[in-house]
Amino acid sequence: MSLLLKGGEFIATEALSANVLKGLMSLARRRPLLLNGMEFHLEDLASLAEEAQRTGRPVWPRTSLKRAALQP
Repeated sequence: MSLLLKGGEFIATEALSANVLKGLMSLARRRPLLLNGMEFHLEDLASLAEEAQRTGRPVWPRTSLKRAALQP
């Protein structure tokens, strides 16, 4: 299983496919979600899903450098 829900946080145990990321995008429409200790907004997940689809390979969750720089 590549994605677990523990409390209010998702834990990715392996790289995520475009389909899994698209599912997470639907959850992030209303509010950001926590994934591997990081806050992901809809735009972050959309960017990752696009990358996974473009390369044909799953990707590890990571936030954009711009957003990460703004977080305390």
